[in-house]
Amino acid sequence: MNIRDAALKAQKLGRGIARKSDGPRPAVFICTNLTTGIFVIPKSDPNKAYAGWMPNLEDLIATDWYVMGDQIKELSNF
Repeated sequence: MNIRDAALKAQKLGRGIARKSDGPRPAVFICTNLTTGIFVIPKSDPNKAYAGWMPNLEDLIATDWYVMGDQIKELSNF
């Protein structure tokens, strides 16, 4: 799905979003209405979160976004 649809669904479920192209242990993005913007939990260090992620054009037009914990979507990724 696109980033907008993934973010809206994740907001309703209280979850983060990720990209299928990021592999089986993706970075997780937490969308907020805070001035710090989107938090990212990198796959290289899942114990840290960084504020202010700024998507590039590829991220914005990608259609491989999914909501974390949506097992049907996650299992169909690979």
